Amino acid sequence: MSAPIISERTEKALREIGLTEYECQAYLSLLISGEETAEIVSQLSNIPYTKVYSVLESLENRGWVEHGGGRPRKYYPRSPTDALRSEQIALETAFEENQGVVLEELQPLYEKKEIKEIPELWIVRGEINSFNKVLELLQKAKKEIMLAIPTIPAQLLPMYPDFSKKMFSFLNELMDSSVDVKVLTTNEMAPMLDKGDLGVADVRICENMFGGGVVIDRKETILFLDLVYPSGPDTAIWSDHETLTEVAKIYFEHLWENANPWDF
Repeated sequence: MSAPIISERTEKALREIGLTEYECQAYLSLLISGEETAEIVSQLSNIPYTKVYSVLESLENRGWVEHGGGRPRKYYPRSPTDALRSEQIALETAFEENQGVVLEELQPLYEKKEIKEIPELWIVRGEINSFNKVLELLQKAKKEIMLAIPTIPAQLLPMYPDFSKKMFSFLNELMDSSVDVKVLTTNEMAPMLDKGDLGVADVRICENMFGGGVVIDRKETILFLDLVYPSGPDTAIWSDHETLTEVAKIYFEHLWENANPWDF
């Protein structure tokens, strides 16, 4: 019996996780044959006998195989799920440790030099383009949507009659998903909405909202700085810059905590 043939895609994934060619061969041999000695693993996987012990020891240290008692020692594979979890924990632990070391020494150097950072900002001009960008960002959401809609301008609807239909339709499609949807709106906007439109969204009414926008998964944001009833946004700012998106999230959460539940 030899090591199983697996797809190039799976082999590439194992190699990118960090397994060597010999480690892949040894683990796959054990998956097929079960508990085996190092000598048998060497024969099944075509790994030189002089190297097979170091290969199995490396796999054991990484959480891919274990060994039983007795002589000669026999090795057996852990499940891929458990092995990958061990790899993930090790990577996260190493990253956190290295992150601390790097930031401790390099961040003060960055701040001392007062390096001017150019944030990733894009200007979106025009009402239709701005609201198209909102729809685009909504469809990217995997975990969380923070949506502030003080108004949908009346003059926008004749030019783009299906904007609100598309937006509310998408929110309803999230009914069976795990995406957390929070919607802030105003007393002026509330009469235009109903619970059916907003699907699973948690809705609150904010008394003073001088702009609108969306924060998606805490990664991207678009801000309407001039969205004041009954006018629409002539200009919007879109960014995936971490700090700016974090500021937008904090501002939204501040408004959210001080808003009232929607009594629809």
